Amino acid sequence: MNNKSISFLFLALLVTVAVFSCRKPDEIKEVADPQNNYFPLELGNYIIYNVDSTTWDDNYCVVLKRSRQMMYRVADTFTDVMGRPSYRIETFTRRWPDTSWARHRVLYATNTKSQTEFVEAELRYIKLVYPVTANRTWLGNGLIKSGDSTLSYFGGWNYRYVNVDQPYNSGDVIYNNTVTVEQIDVAENNPETQPGSFATRTFSKEIYARDIGMVYREYYHWVYDPTTATKCRRGAGVLMKAVDYNY
Repeated sequence: MNNKSISFLFLALLVTVAVFSCRKPDEIKEVADPQNNYFPLELGNYIIYNVDSTTWDDNYCVVLKRSRQMMYRVADTFTDVMGRPSYRIETFTRRWPDTSWARHRVLYATNTKSQTEFVEAELRYIKLVYPVTANRTWLGNGLIKSGDSTLSYFGGWNYRYVNVDQPYNSGDVIYNNTVTVEQIDVAENNPETQPGSFATRTFSKEIYARDIGMVYREYYHWVYDPTTATKCRRGAGVLMKAVDYNY
């Protein structure tokens, strides 16, 4: 190699070093963790769910059931009190697909490298942790002050990943890559066979599809106190299945 070629290569190397050394920090983009795609957040995106709710009314000893549709829509961004980029999620409900949407409530979500936090009814959940690996566990309700007597049943929920990157058929839609989060499954006594004993039942799980978000949720919690006048269950439950989305 002659001296002219060596000089040219040396000059090119200096230019390359200078370009990267002078680049502003905000010009260097960090690649997002692809596993966050189980809870993607982008303005304008929405998911529509069919929702079946159940209420155990211990005053009248009846079980009330209600069906409706609910939409989660990513509406805005903001910076939370910890300085983290976060998202405002607006929810809407309607009785039938051909009726108008009515505003319901506002939720908040924050994705970080290590977890996804979700705020609903002023309760902050750790919905997902990263990396997503089979049988990984975490205290998903660890940010909830379960010392409050009305929230005590939220204490000690040990979330666990199962069926990682497995397909899921909701009956309406087939999702190729999903992960199931088992949140809680506990029972104490059975009012049908032990009517004289205190009883409780708590169950919760969610399924997330890659590049979409939550596509299934099942939750119910009730208590039975034989010392009450009516001796009936008190609690609530919900079943949500995604039926449409624009992700």
